[in-house]
Amino acid sequence: MHLRLGSLIFLLLALVFVIAGTAMAQTQTAAPRDTVVKQTADSTIQGGFLGTPWPERRVVSTVLSALIPGSGQTYLGHTEKGAAFTLGTIACALVTGLTENNIVGRNERIGELRAQYQIATNYVGADTIWTKMVSTKELLDNNVKRRDIFLKLTVALWVANMVDVIFFSGDKGEKPFGLRETERGTSLAIVPDSRNGFNAVLTVRF
Repeated sequence: MHLRLGSLIFLLLALVFVIAGTAMAQTQTAAPRDTVVKQTADSTIQGGFLGTPWPERRVVSTVLSALIPGSGQTYLGHTEKGAAFTLGTIACALVTGLTENNIVGRNERIGELRAQYQIATNYVGADTIWTKMVSTKELLDNNVKRRDIFLKLTVALWVANMVDVIFFSGDKGEKPFGLRETERGTSLAIVPDSRNGFNAVLTVRF
């Protein structure tokens, strides 16, 4: 099962990068400059990889979402939706990893109990060890089911994230990363600086 899921994820990633590479090549070879500028400013994709060259920001957002689910949506200006995809996928992946760690521990414990059972010298001791083995096996089965559920959820969220960033997330325009605006007219943004790396800029509008 893990081999099949791994192969599926690899194929999906390869497909995304092929699409992104093709779109980038089409964008770079497009003749009329004003057409490319108009497509970059447009908030929707028409045709996408089926024929119309993608704007560079759409290509970047697709690659970002392939690497970190939700980051492409955030890059296009859909902060809340991007955060939901990112947090949801990370949470499911974290539960999957922790559960897999529990599975490894349960298997090791069963191996130890099996070795003790084989060298048990009396019935009472063997029966106690057997009871522990059965209990540990039940916990192991529950861990396997939980891991499989959250692994499927992780893959499903990744696929949904890719479908969303390609077809349903319009470009809201380029903004400094981390830009947030409040109802009172204040904004906070992290902007690049050639000397200091990054600067946090707080703006208050009265």
